[in-house]
Amino acid sequence: MDFTLIDPPLPSYAWLRRLRGFGAHKTILRQMQDDLISQMTLSGRVLDFGGGRRADYLPRLKTDAEILSVNIDTEFDPTHIVPPGAALPFEDASFDQVITFNTLEHIYDDTGALAELARVLKPGGTICIMVPFLYPVHGHPDDYHRHTPSWWRETLAGLGFRKADVLPMIFGRTTAAQIIGGRGDRVLRPIKL
Repeated sequence: MDFTLIDPPLPSYAWLRRLRGFGAHKTILRQMQDDLISQMTLSGRVLDFGGGRRADYLPRLKTDAEILSVNIDTEFDPTHIVPPGAALPFEDASFDQVITFNTLEHIYDDTGALAELARVLKPGGTICIMVPFLYPVHGHPDDYHRHTPSWWRETLAGLGFRKADVLPMIFGRTTAAQIIGGRGDRVLRPIKL
């Protein structure tokens, strides 16, 4: 597997000002996530795993793609309600892209969930995963995992992914202090199957 651990971006005042534009009420981590999401371009048929029509990040996505969503919670207004651990109600290789933001840590069998996402992803398709790393335990309904880059490399390779880039969402003392204070994440950028 072609696996790259990307150096986090160096901070700049211009970047921090841009991040604040995503909402001063949000943690720097959520602002960084919103920044990455606003840079994404989705196309084709997309599965939003853990999202729905009321997900707060949807307006930030640049897309005219057909987006279907699965969630356990009707509050997010997903196109499909799917209980944890259940098979997805889609044919094999039926999505060009999959996105899943801050969801996999809430699934006990996250490897099984990743296998199911790989099943519905077309060959050559991409998956973008955002998951916490150094972040406090938080429910909805439960919280199970914090994986290292090594775990992601081995697990994704075992599932047949050919390429993965991991971008830690941290830079310098500012975000390190927030992570120690319980507000840090890690993001996986597009992964090719």
